[in-house]
Amino acid sequence: MYFGREMDLSNALTVSELNEYARKLLAQDPLLRGLEVTGEISGYKHHYSGHRYFTLKDENARVQCVMFRQQAMGLDFQPSDGMRVTVRASASIFPRDGTFQLYVNAMRQAGQGDLYVRFERLKQKLLAEGLFDPARKREIPTMPRRIGVVTSQTGAAIRDIIHVARRRNPNIGILISPCAVQGASAAADIVRAIERINRDGTCDVLLVGRGGGSIEDLWAFNEEIVARAIAASRIPVISCVGHEIDFTISDFVADMRAPTPSAAAELAVPELSTLKEALDSRVRRVAAALSHGQHIRRLQLERLLNSEAFRHPSQTLIAPRREAIACIDEKLRAVLPEQVAARRHRLEALDAALRAMNPVAVLDRGYAVVRQRGGIVGGIAEIEQGAPVRVCFADGALEADIRTIEPKG
Repeated sequence: MYFGREMDLSNALTVSELNEYARKLLAQDPLLRGLEVTGEISGYKHHYSGHRYFTLKDENARVQCVMFRQQAMGLDFQPSDGMRVTVRASASIFPRDGTFQLYVNAMRQAGQGDLYVRFERLKQKLLAEGLFDPARKREIPTMPRRIGVVTSQTGAAIRDIIHVARRRNPNIGILISPCAVQGASAAADIVRAIERINRDGTCDVLLVGRGGGSIEDLWAFNEEIVARAIAASRIPVISCVGHEIDFTISDFVADMRAPTPSAAAELAVPELSTLKEALDSRVRRVAAALSHGQHIRRLQLERLLNSEAFRHPSQTLIAPRREAIACIDEKLRAVLPEQVAARRHRLEALDAALRAMNPVAVLDRGYAVVRQRGGIVGGIAEIEQGAPVRVCFADGALEADIRTIEPKG
């Protein structure tokens, strides 16, 4: 741009002089030296030095804030994104960057911010439906062949995931389903990316997330449609949104939460060298167990071969049977005399009965038996007159002729 020869450039300020001048002007304004400002916290960061950096915002504007360690020590609560607070501060410019910001001396809670209220309302709704229930969460596969990634294809998150996954296992497959991760259309874009991975059906686990940012930057992962898409996924989901201190609705619905995208890759992809070590360790344990078992069996066999029973099998096989036979013999010896005596007594009784029924015994008492034609005559009616009869006695027999027959009575 041409300023003209008449302009005196000796009065031009440097950038540093301009920023310093503006800082001094702001410092001289009594109103800006003791402000109280109410707004919603966004992008809250607790630096390792103890300083706190955040933005205060309302519906139409925002202002950068810093609270140094000395002042932050007086806080009686833990600030967080979405919290509505009132700060007492002085307004100034950071000369190096020319940034207008508030230097906060004190802070108190002033209620919940709009985003925080929306977050809690949806959280309670999905909690009541059981979408956060640990029982519905699935195990993450221990040895996936391929992982799916839903995130921005231009962000640092995808680079971190690929780097960590390839370092841990160069053979792992990675399928990227790119989407917007912030802005008005991000939630619907994330849902479509999740559905694409599920339709493909080749992934064993799905990583959904992005790098850090303010609560507004991460808000797409607090939308209900994203939460329901994660819950409906047929593939186990690891949520990895923001930094370790950031929590979103997606984290509660997912099967597992990782504090960062890099950590998600470490959880999803087992380290190849670790798998090899574990396999080698198991092989060694199995080999040791087999060797120990073989040694024990060998000792048992040696004891058996050297045992008395093995060298003299008759002692093992015959002796028990010999003992059993001796036992039976002893029982028989005890029982047999009684049985013999009983049978002898019975035999004598039978003999006496037979003797009583023997017709010869009747003859001994003086009786005779009359026979005719070879048969015994039982009475007068059986005698055939004129035929000889034979009369048998105990000591002999005689033959006679029948002269007369005299029936009884």
